[in-house]
Amino acid sequence: AEEEAAKEGSWRNALFNLAVSLRNHGDHTTALRLLERCLKLRLAKYGEEHTNTARAYSQMGSTFHEMGESDKALEMHKRALKISLATLGEQHPASATTYSNIGSVYNSKGEYDKALQMHEKALQIQLATVG
Repeated sequence: AEEEAAKEGSWRNALFNLAVSLRNHGDHTTALRLLERCLKLRLAKYGEEHTNTARAYSQMGSTFHEMGESDKALEMHKRALKISLATLGEQHPASATTYSNIGSVYNSKGEYDKALQMHEKALQIQLATVG
């Protein structure tokens, strides 16, 4: 049973990694389709409040951002942040990364005050946690 669980986790991780690679190569449509599948699998396995679920939301947010769909990107990154804060706390590098991602989307939207707030928050966390 343990070996079967490891295999199942391996293909889920491989699917996620493939989606990220496709996104990095500019195939946003296919990446998004795979990320949506990953999200469904992660929600079924882990539920909403799990770091793996947050990672799926975050990658979807980045993909939407690169596609110019800022509102969808913000929605995904905010979901990731909510999970990160609930599971890891605010003073965690993953939370800082998510604040930074949100800031980047706000910057793209021309909402510079909100972008500045998010990037300052990310920097504060990074300085406190990484140094």
